[in-house]
Amino acid sequence: MITKTSIVDFFSKSKVIFATIAAIITFSITLFNQFKSSKSTEISGVVSSYKDAGSPVDAIVRISSPIQAQTETDSRGRFKFKISNLQTDTFLLIVQNKRTNTVTKQNEYVNASHGRTDIIVVFDSSMKDGQSYTSYDTLHQHRRPPNIKKIFQGLFH
Repeated sequence: MITKTSIVDFFSKSKVIFATIAAIITFSITLFNQFKSSKSTEISGVVSSYKDAGSPVDAIVRISSPIQAQTETDSRGRFKFKISNLQTDTFLLIVQNKRTNTVTKQNEYVNASHGRTDIIVVFDSSMKDGQSYTSYDTLHQHRRPPNIKKIFQGLFH
């Protein structure tokens, strides 16, 4: 039998306070997730040619694998991508010279928290119109892998 006393006991102050705090925490988390901004990473660089003393190249720039994005260079040969919630640190950059239809591909490294603004893509005079070329990572091309033999010798001597 439901009495006034049993109802008052059920909704005692401790249970009401606990329920109120739980509701406020749930509401706060929901509100935070609704309005938090997504982290944006900037990836930019320049496309130029050697044969015209570093003149800008009118090109289509694509990011491929694992993300997909495309843009075109401006009048100074610059390109820029803003990617939200970048999950990877390496990607394939494909650049197509609009005038000669030459394509170059290069792997690039990007720190997702800082982005990357120093990418350089060069079309040189030895490239033939309509051909496809592969370049190396412009940031890490001079870095050698560690010599494991020397590391072990340093540990045990």
